[in-house]
Amino acid sequence: MEMTELTLRDRLDAEERELMQQIETYEACTMAVLSMTGEQRMSIHKLAVEDIVSILHRITLDLQTELLYVRLEKALCQSPKR
Repeated sequence: MEMTELTLRDRLDAEERELMQQIETYEACTMAVLSMTGEQRMSIHKLAVEDIVSILHRITLDLQTELLYVRLEKALCQSPKR
């Protein structure tokens, strides 16, 4: 494996870890909003909560798509040269 391939592999590994941490953070925030909403004693605006959760979910999906492409790129780097 050439040095540039090692550098690319290291960069992709770091990017994968970063994306996974971001996804976990957004999912934790989503769960916190849902939990807080269920425990809320005062009246809250349901559409506002729906907007917040939807935005968090949309960002999570975007990050998961980005993670998929990073993993695809890693798989292609590992495939034997022809």
